[in-house]
Order: sequence, then C-alpha cells, then structure tokens
Amino acid sequence: MKKMKAVFSVLASVIFVSGLTACGGGSAPAPAAPAASGGTGSASTPAAPASPAPAPAPAEAKKQDPVSIRFAWWGDGKRHEKYNAIADLYEKQHPNVKIVREFGSFNDYWDKLATQTAGNNAPDVIGMHATYVADYARRNTLIDLGPYVTSGAINLKDFPPAVQEAGKVNGKTVMVAQGVTMTGWNYNSAMFDKLGVKYPDYNWTWDDFKAKAAELQKAIKDNGVWASVDGSNDITGVQVFARQRGKDLFNAEGKLGVNKDDMVAWFSLWDQLRKAKMIPDAATTEQYINVSLDQGLFVKGKVALAVFPFNQIPLYQNYIKDGEVRALRRPLDPQGKEGEFIEGAYLAVTSSSKNPKEAADFINFFVNNEEVVKIFKLEQGALGSSKANDLIKPLLSPPEQKTIDAIQTSLKTAGQLPLPPAGQGAVRTLLVETAQSIAFGQSTIEKGAQDFVDKAAAILNK
Repeated sequence: MKKMKAVFSVLASVIFVSGLTACGGGSAPAPAAPAASGGTGSASTPAAPASPAPAPAPAEAKKQDPVSIRFAWWGDGKRHEKYNAIADLYEKQHPNVKIVREFGSFNDYWDKLATQTAGNNAPDVIGMHATYVADYARRNTLIDLGPYVTSGAINLKDFPPAVQEAGKVNGKTVMVAQGVTMTGWNYNSAMFDKLGVKYPDYNWTWDDFKAKAAELQKAIKDNGVWASVDGSNDITGVQVFARQRGKDLFNAEGKLGVNKDDMVAWFSLWDQLRKAKMIPDAATTEQYINVSLDQGLFVKGKVALAVFPFNQIPLYQNYIKDGEVRALRRPLDPQGKEGEFIEGAYLAVTSSSKNPKEAADFINFFVNNEEVVKIFKLEQGALGSSKANDLIKPLLSPPEQKTIDAIQTSLKTAGQLPLPPAGQGAVRTLLVETAQSIAFGQSTIEKGAQDFVDKAAAILNK
C-alpha cells in the first residue's frame, strides 16, 4: 500500500491559512510602504519618514493533519470505476485525506464486512443496504449521523422526507441514501402493440392485473409465450402484499408478521394464473430463475409483464431494441390500499471509525457535490437528493429519465418498511423453495403456506 508515502506527501504539500487551503503554500510578506513622492528631499521639504520595518510574517498556519479513510462498497467493474473517480475527486479537493478503497462482489462484500465488524476492524465508510442495516444497527456497529445532519455537515435539505426516513433505525439516522429505487412491474410497449392490447394503467389493482393478463394471453398465439412472469417467489412482492393487508412480512420486532391465511391468498393468486396458463409452468420458471438479465424471459420476448427494480429499466432497454420498457406500480388491492416501500443503497459510518467527522464529510460530498452526482448518475437508482436528480436529468438517456420519473412518482406513495431482521436471507430462500414446491404440485397451497409460516417463524426466532 502507498499509505505512508501518501501521508508524508500530503503533510509536505498541504498548508491551510485561516482554515482555507492556501494556493502558494506560505504566508505572503507584508506589502512594502509606498515610496515618497517628489524624488529627493530639500531643506524646505520635510524629509520623508523612514519606511517602517516590514511587519514580521505571521507564524505559518498549522498544517492540517493527514487523515486516512477506508471506504468499502460492492459492485462490478463499471461501478468500481465510478467510485474510484469520486474518491479521486475528494482527495484532490481535500489533499490531507487519503481514501483507502475496498470493494468486491455483492456476496463477498457482505461476508467480508461481517468478519471485519466482528473484529472491530470495519472500514470507516461502508455501503449499506436496507435488507442488512437493521442487523448492523441493532448491534450498535453504525454511528448516529443525526448530529452531522443537524449541524449541516451532512446536508439532507433536498432529500424528500420519505428518503430521509428510510435511513433511520429506531429514530436515528444511521445511513444516507446514495441511490433509491422501487421494485415494480414493467412492460414492453412493442409486445402490447403487436398483440393489439391496450397498455395497463399505472395505478392498477390486482383485479386489473388479472384482467390484463387474461387479455394478453387470449391475444398470444405462440406456445411458450405468457402474459406475465410467475411472481410467487418474489419476496418484495410478498412484503407489499402483506402491507396491503395491514401487516408486514417482518414486523418491528423482527418476527414474522403474516399468518397462514395471508400466504394462502398469495400463493392462490399465482396458482390461478398458472392453471390458466397466463404465467409460465413450473419447469420454465425454474429454468429461468437464475439466468442473466439478457437471457431472461422478458428480454427474450417470452413474457409481456415482468417485475424488477425501476433502476434496471435502462439495462433492459439496452437489450430490447423493439419497443420501450415502461414502468407500472405494484398492483393495489381492490380497495386501493398501498404497500410500496423505498429500497436502495446507502452510505454509513461504522462505530469503529477513528475519523467519523471526515467520514461524514465524505458522505456529504458523495451525495451533494455536483461533479460527483454527474459521475454517479443512476448507478444505484435515482439519487437521494431531488436537486441532484434535477441536475443530472438533462444528461440522461430517455430510458434513464424514465427511471427517475418512475421512482419519483412512486416516492409520493411509498412508505418505510420495518427493516428486515438478520434471518431475512434464509426466509427469502424458503419462499423460493415453497413457491417451487407448490408450482410443481409437490405441495398443496394449504400445506405450503403452513410450512412457510412455521419454518420462517423458526428462522426468525433463533
């Protein structure tokens, strides 16, 4: 590592005067007194007073101490390029600060962070996610950023209230949104045009969803093409569905918040669509469940409706050349109850940080600096700041602009989700297994729903 070399380089070159970075590196000497007018003196002209001795130069301003901040995130190669560019920009504007970068794939990132946290050696600034934050916050491994927000060191004045609330656990701000999104339904306009089916209304209900699926399937003449994907294994869908029924999949105490009847209703909805051949058969769904985005049912034109995060609209549009990818909100229940909630990626400061003030300043820089937001754009959804979204929108492609529009529209009705407990990953896997079992006819809906409730409760009660 170049840490020590960078420290001495910074110490030698950074000079601050009155709290501001000096341009020349030292205090300028006092200006010389102006020369007396009239040339030489004469007897009738008083002699010019002697020039005062130059004022002593003030003591050199105290150099700012070098600081090293470890910053960790997850992602692919393209994301690494953006994060490194942002870290480079911060170092350029803050010569005394060195950003030590740590990154990896999504799964590797969380495995490593868990080990580092247990050893009290976590990075200063970390990428955080709503599905993981509750576990870290409950173990007091993230600092309360509230004082920095109150002082303005982290400026959230342009963040919608719902986005600010999404960063809180037990009333404390423990993370700041760098990108927010919602998972919703999406369709390809060309497929609807080809089938002669009217586009769905953005504010549709579950009854509208089933009616539109039936209309699509009636117009589809090809075998191996369906109206919609099978959403029975979608845990975010279950969370929204539960909220529409006045519950939460995971309640505020981190326990299971749904019962057998709730899960019977959920699995029955998809079973009816499957039997009517409006969604793929079990074998097809299993075949495509883990394929890459470009090999999926939606891109291949095998389904007209698919569910995925709105920030992925540009990714899908890259592969779909015929038609536009357009967003739809999650279907409401027949009484119009809403259940959407804010998702996204965040930044947090760990309790093991030795430089929390500088770490907080880096977060503020990341989410508010105009140069940074132009680099970051929609890397992890719409930006947390409405002002920043307005700034970058003219720079975006039409599909990217649709992403911002869909997310900002959904923010008007989205709420905050009780943060998932540590066992949420195992519950997610259990849902997929249960949905497959029912789809293949290996389990009845009644038995599958009861098994899911019993096993999920046991996972969360550990």
